[in-house]
Amino acid sequence: MIFAAVLGLAMGLLSAPAAEAAASATCTWTPTAWEMPSGADLATVDGYDGSRYAVGVTGKRPPWGGGIAEPRGTVWDNGKVVLRLPDEVPHLRDVNSAGLAVGDDVVNDKFIAVAVSVGGKVTPLARDPKWDSYSAWLVNNAGDIVGFASAGNKEVLVVWPGKAPGTYRELPVPNVDYLHLTDVDEQGRIVAQTDSGSGGGFVWDTDGQWRVLTAQGTGAYGTPFAIRNGRMVGSANDDTSYAAAEWDARGRLVRTIRGGATEAVAIGGNGTVGGYRFVGSEQRLVLWRDGKVVDPLTAVSWAFRLVGISDDERTLFGVESGRPTQYRCS
Repeated sequence: MIFAAVLGLAMGLLSAPAAEAAASATCTWTPTAWEMPSGADLATVDGYDGSRYAVGVTGKRPPWGGGIAEPRGTVWDNGKVVLRLPDEVPHLRDVNSAGLAVGDDVVNDKFIAVAVSVGGKVTPLARDPKWDSYSAWLVNNAGDIVGFASAGNKEVLVVWPGKAPGTYRELPVPNVDYLHLTDVDEQGRIVAQTDSGSGGGFVWDTDGQWRVLTAQGTGAYGTPFAIRNGRMVGSANDDTSYAAAEWDARGRLVRTIRGGATEAVAIGGNGTVGGYRFVGSEQRLVLWRDGKVVDPLTAVSWAFRLVGISDDERTLFGVESGRPTQYRCS
């Protein structure tokens, strides 16, 4: 991540301005760890629907090294495990408000995009026979699924529309070395990350065009992490500095957030932005609105990693100490 490249600079140069420290919080945030399956003691989370469902991987802590031993795709509903797959595949990557999870299975050594119901039914998605393999990465609450397919040396972006089950359409891919899908909003806009030399990030807008996210400064580039209703958040970096950032639906820079900010990673239903900044030498989670700190989240553990903000903005959901965890406003 970009954060790793700038950590040393940030720790040596930046601290939070005194004005931000005076920001008043309106919530008392209470943490609750979500349920873990029997025999599992470690989890990652990849998707959150903004209300009740989350999807990730659960397993065991390995005796040495990183990763998760005996990984199994897992779906949670309001903190309870409602589905844990019996094997390492299918891989699950995202989930929507209907509890529909998406990812891929492996059949004859090839990836096959699938949708998985809360009841565990695995359904392969429609495909072009010319594809060698294909995978699903994102799903929105409208049921639109986004993924990739490969045909020989050609990579294509694929959308399976929620309003037309059993169909798909191919989208062009920007001419870059790689494209990492990060989010899709309810209107079907797709955001993706790439290398800084190619612009850092793109948005596929509803007018059927890819646009590079703009940034200011010499060698500047923007990297998107989330989108909601056409509003993107992420990080903006240049040759000498970094900041959290917000963009409009066309990829135009709306604002940069500095004061030690490194990146914005989530947007709530009312437009509140969650991300990270340095307070002294410690990186902390914070909430912004219109670029201003509205809650410094001093009671939220430094070990909590934010995945999403709920639609009503009263829940922060993520992972803490290897376990899905929510902080609820009271």
